[in-house]
Formats: sequence, structure tokens, C-alpha cells
Amino acid sequence: MAPSHRWWPASNSERPSGVVAVAANYNTRPLIARWLWSLYRFAGSHLRSVVVVDNASTDGSADLLETVAATGVCELIRNQTNVQHGPALSQAISYIATRHDASAPRPWLWLLDSDCVVARHDAVETMLSVAATSGAAVLGEPHWDRWNNEERFLGFSVLLDPARTWRPQIGAIEDGGDPIGEFERSCRARGVSAHPFPFTRDGHVIHLGRGTLAGLFERSEARHPLFEWAKEHHEPHFQAVPGARERYVAIVDQFEREVPDIDAASLIRACTSGTWT
Repeated sequence: MAPSHRWWPASNSERPSGVVAVAANYNTRPLIARWLWSLYRFAGSHLRSVVVVDNASTDGSADLLETVAATGVCELIRNQTNVQHGPALSQAISYIATRHDASAPRPWLWLLDSDCVVARHDAVETMLSVAATSGAAVLGEPHWDRWNNEERFLGFSVLLDPARTWRPQIGAIEDGGDPIGEFERSCRARGVSAHPFPFTRDGHVIHLGRGTLAGLFERSEARHPLFEWAKEHHEPHFQAVPGARERYVAIVDQFEREVPDIDAASLIRACTSGTWT
């Protein structure tokens, strides 16, 4: 049976305001901790909330997130089975839609892979400015899809206006090899405006790449549907952005000084102690 979804309610506001960051996590404990920390370090006052869906992790990340969520640093949806990446994102967006007060300004939804870190203090301000200027409902980093002979957005970092994209006629983000790509294609097919944004090319975000796949390979998780793919695709690629690896190392070094053992108390303190400059 297909999962039910809560679509976005009618909104009185013309444009979204602020950002809710969303990620799916599956056994990426150090990566999701860095992801969360980087949001609080670099997103600033634009960050309205953070929602993480955990897909039945067994590496301690779900327990870590649960403790962190109890303080309000994030909200956690904890699954008992792995529903996979696309459906987990749909689950998060439906949850946010259910909790949204239609009389309040709606937020932008920023879908980020768990192996990303925000890396510039002006990242959110810049992407929101581009979204406002272009009038787009979807922002993503473009690449040429040679299999389908078309330009598509890479799925590791996508900004959505939920009032225009989270609609039943567009449909949810489903399971598959490129769930965000299929969702984007459905948006475009129904006339939803999309605009490119250089998330990694201009260093707003650093994407390690293949973080979950690396874990599958290291654990020899042969029953996972992506294990065969992970055998040949588990090395980080940093989107082939010059200098990204070195900047990532510097950011991780700062994180490890603040959260040396990735314990909940240190992570909470690091997320709420101010901005790294």
C-alpha cells in the first residue's frame, strides 16, 4: 500500500520566509552530527527548524539524535524499518506540513544529504535572495544528465517552496536510484519554476559524496538494495569541486575540537554556542 501524505495547506503568504532543513539518516553518525552542527554554525537566523528522519540506524546515530531532539536543537522522526531515502524525505515534508500553521508564513524546505556540510555564512542568505529574484519554487545545482539528455538538478541539496511543490498533482519523493531527480522532473512537467544555484561550485555547501554508500560497503551490508552499487561507488568525490576536500578537512577539524567524541552534550553545546568565524 502506498504511504499517505499530508500535502501543503493553502497559504496566505506570497513568499516563504526562513528555512527548515531536512535530512534522512541511515548509519551516518559522524556525518549527520557534522551536518547538524554546520547548520547552526552557518545558517544563522534564517534557520527556523531542523527535521531528521532516521531509517532504523544501528550505529548509535538515532539515540544521539533523540537526545539532541529532546533539547529542541532538531526534530527526529525515528523509523523502525529503513524506508529508504526518498520516502524518508516525503515523510519529513508531510510531517512539516501537518505541523504548519496556515496563518503563519510558510518556510522554505532545504533538503540536504546527511554527508553535506554548510560552509559559508552567507549560504542561506544568498540562496534565498536568488530564489526571491528568480521567482523560482525549486533551486538546485545543475548537471547534464547524459542518460536522459537533459539538464537536471543534483539531489544532494535542493531548496523547495512547499506551497508550489508539495502538491498531490506533483506527487511525493519516491524510492529509486534518483528520487530527487524524478520529483524535480514532475515539478517541471507541471510548470513549477526551477532555477540553478551553485551550492557546491561556489562553496556554499560541501558535499562529501557517497557517505551512506561508504557505510554500506564498510559494514558489508549485503542485504541492502544499494550494496552492489556501493561496491564500486563508495569513495568520496566532493562533486569534483577544486579545494572542497581541503575546506572540508578544515571544517571537520573545527568540529572535532568542539565535539571530540560526538556525544550529545558536546553536540548540543556546539550547536547552541554561537557562530564559528
